[in-house]
Amino acid sequence: MEATTTYKRRTREEIMAWLQRARERKDAFQKRANEIFAEEERLRQQAAESHYYDIAVTA
Repeated sequence: MEATTTYKRRTREEIMAWLQRARERKDAFQKRANEIFAEEERLRQQAAESHYYDIAVTA
């Protein structure tokens, strides 16, 4: 049996728009990851300054 696939040809503009949306999603994900990391660092620093160490934070 012959496999048939049909692909819709995309214009350069469609491809560039798709890539731009992918970059925006990546940037939004990276920004959120950086915020989470900064919050965790802040909590670690706060715990170290208060001489309280939470096993869940340091593990």
